[in-house]
Amino acid sequence: MAKPMADYVELPKFDEYKEWFKDYFDMKREDGILEVTMKTGDKPMHWSGGAHRAMSQLSRILSMDHENEILIWTHQGPDWMKDSDVNGWERYGKERFEHQYYDDMNLIKNMIFDLEIPTIGAMQGPGFHWDSFILCDISIASEDCKFDDPHLQYGLVPGDGMALLMQTLLGLKRANYLMYTSQQWDAKQALEWGWISEIAPKGKVLERAWELARLIKTVPYETRCITSYLCKRPFEHMIVNDLKLHTVNEQYSTMTKIAQGELGEHGKGQMDEAYHGLYARWRYDPENNDMMEPQTEESWNIHERAVDWDKKNPKKY
Repeated sequence: MAKPMADYVELPKFDEYKEWFKDYFDMKREDGILEVTMKTGDKPMHWSGGAHRAMSQLSRILSMDHENEILIWTHQGPDWMKDSDVNGWERYGKERFEHQYYDDMNLIKNMIFDLEIPTIGAMQGPGFHWDSFILCDISIASEDCKFDDPHLQYGLVPGDGMALLMQTLLGLKRANYLMYTSQQWDAKQALEWGWISEIAPKGKVLERAWELARLIKTVPYETRCITSYLCKRPFEHMIVNDLKLHTVNEQYSTMTKIAQGELGEHGKGQMDEAYHGLYARWRYDPENNDMMEPQTEESWNIHERAVDWDKKNPKKY
């Protein structure tokens, strides 16, 4: 048989791109089921410019490897992301346009338009930036999970896609209320409202995700891939119609505050993302339910409570 004039382009294999992303993700694959675990080094993921970009890059790379047949998306440890890397935002500041105009969009878009395989989110505990978890076809949450969108409380326009997901899944009036107040909702409410697919006991979320992945794997490859497209189709409409508008509006608000000298730590008109970790650790503490209650002007000012809590509860990682 005659040879073709040119051969296929060989893309990177699993072991190669696994090494590329080792600072932000652990990856293992068994029988076509890929488990991706978010992290920063050997610690739980600390939100940073590098993590922000790596998430959109990874989903694109994963989509080009057809040995990835089902994806489980999770986070290291007993919780979700609860902290920021205060030193991980310098390059983000220098490349703010690229991060906010392109990466904000791609972080959401690539998980829907690129990953045309069944996806299962496994949220093992409370934390922020749950968007990648909610974008999965199936979302399994631990019984202790709490959700919120705190952007407005930090002086940010809630435009990175989280609020858009809330409007899409929770209904307009409920989502608008939660956006304005930054009020939290728990796993039971999330299931009742159609926000998540299933609640699992603490410590059993990942085990349940693997059970479902193995169940789905029994379906013929072509059938489950086409089904995943139908699962993602409503989100495709959402992304095409509204996501860029949302991300650009958040970017505009940040650029305005930078021009006014009002972007920085607490006390500025808008809190820089580098400093969100203090509030996040307080917000998602299992003993703290302050943000579960209807909010007032007094209760919305969380700085002193968060600082006091942080002194009594130093980081353990």
